[in-house]
Amino acid sequence: MKTRIRTKYTYDKGHGYPRHTWEAIGGLIAMHLHITDLGEQHEAKYGKRYDGGLEIHYRQPPEYRRLDAPDHDDCWLLHAPCWHDGSSLIVDEEWLPTWLAAPNDIDRMLELLAADVQQRQIEMIAE
Repeated sequence: MKTRIRTKYTYDKGHGYPRHTWEAIGGLIAMHLHITDLGEQHEAKYGKRYDGGLEIHYRQPPEYRRLDAPDHDDCWLLHAPCWHDGSSLIVDEEWLPTWLAAPNDIDRMLELLAADVQQRQIEMIAE
């Protein structure tokens, strides 16, 4: 089952560091991935050059949160009530190495994020 998923890439230096953001919005969930390059000096001082996070925004609560109120009544990404969950570990372990392998291939990252949204939506329907 292939569905329409909207994607968007944004680059900014709003906090003084290059920040890359990829979004994929499907019918049931949306995902927001961001990676910030904190630079070589930060890496030399703290041992980590990149910082990132992945958030999943749900239009309906996932099973484990089905009795919880929405985290946001008007989610900035979905423009609707949402329940969200996030991880920085998955960025460090999976998304960052993927991005660093081809940092200028924006379409590839959008396609991978959209495929992740698609797969998660299929799993939600199957539950």
